[in-house]
Amino acid sequence: MNELTQKLVVTIVVIPVLLGVFRSKGEMSLSILAIGLALFFVNLDKFTRFKAPGGFEAELRTAVDKAYAAIGELKELGLNLSAPIVDELAISGRIMQYIPLKFKLERVAKIAENLKALGASPDEIKKATETMYGRVTHDHLERIAAALKAANAGKPQAMFNELTGHDDWDAKAFEKFIADNDLAEDEETGQWLLDLDYFRQNRKLRRDDHWQS
Repeated sequence: MNELTQKLVVTIVVIPVLLGVFRSKGEMSLSILAIGLALFFVNLDKFTRFKAPGGFEAELRTAVDKAYAAIGELKELGLNLSAPIVDELAISGRIMQYIPLKFKLERVAKIAENLKALGASPDEIKKATETMYGRVTHDHLERIAAALKAANAGKPQAMFNELTGHDDWDAKAFEKFIADNDLAEDEETGQWLLDLDYFRQNRKLRRDDHWQS
């Protein structure tokens, strides 16, 4: 028990007794209520429920715990948002240096986790992260289109350029396109198709060493 709490405990006993003796019972009740409230708020973190004369009642420990938890999540989110900014500043102006895409995706994943812990809905989290995930998905489509173009040099090149517009395609959709157009599929194309499905499912790179920034 700290010093302030001790003084309030003594006060809550002495003052109401004196008021009851020399003044009125109404004043005694009011003093008990006022000092009791002061005692409560001084020791707010130790209470789950408090009831004082006059009908004042509150459940605050749960609310306080939630508030502290939210502050912790906000702090974590702030750190995760600050880290990429510091990273960019660190390499700004330095030629031939970049932040690996793997680490960028890890940053975004942590931000998504923090947003979920703070109560953000799946749609809200998707909107917050879709720029990064959409860009990497499109990059996968470009790799697939380039691999197919290289493996099918005798085919009209325009048909491959259109592939990057199919952001909703998975490996199965590409396999159908390859079969319908009688295209050749080499090992490189097959690997990029696997990479695409892996990224869609896990939001991670299947082959880190094939990516830069």
